[in-house]
Amino acid sequence: MRYLIKQATLIPILFFVPVFIAGFLIEDYNLITQHASEITITDFTTAKAIINSGAILTGLSCILLANGIVINFKRFYTTSILLAIFGISMISNGLFPMGTIMHGLYGIGFTLMILPFIACYELKNENISKLFFKITMLSGFVIFIYFWSMLVGLDPVNFKGLTQRLASGFIFGWIAYFAYELNKMLQNQVTT
Repeated sequence: MRYLIKQATLIPILFFVPVFIAGFLIEDYNLITQHASEITITDFTTAKAIINSGAILTGLSCILLANGIVINFKRFYTTSILLAIFGISMISNGLFPMGTIMHGLYGIGFTLMILPFIACYELKNENISKLFFKITMLSGFVIFIYFWSMLVGLDPVNFKGLTQRLASGFIFGWIAYFAYELNKMLQNQVTT
């Protein structure tokens, strides 16, 4: 069952590859000035199918990771629940176009704003690298500031695609790194 955790190390690929492929299929789409979800409101069926598939696969990966944490560790429940909620919101992004209330499932994905901090709290007594806490706190602050800036309208309009991609690097990069560290913890448990 370790594979439920290990698979999440590929989550940046599941998110970014479809975004870039779908973006390049649309002639007027600008990766710097437009959000990825804007592809879902275009008439380009192939690009929409690619971006939606990527969102759904990314969400499924988060849910598998959440289940893998519970099955393998039998603790870190709050982290697992928040990961699963974020995964559900990503699946919703893939099923419903931007502009509908179901895109993101009523905003439940904003739980991601606290996920890294909860992970730090739940893993504070574990045998895990100190670097994990530094990377997790940095990622948590970047994710929090990004979502906050979007909510209050401080995300620069002409660079909203760029800021989304940078924040997504922290979001999905952190999830992959988290999965990597959890997998290392499991390996250490087996060898000791």
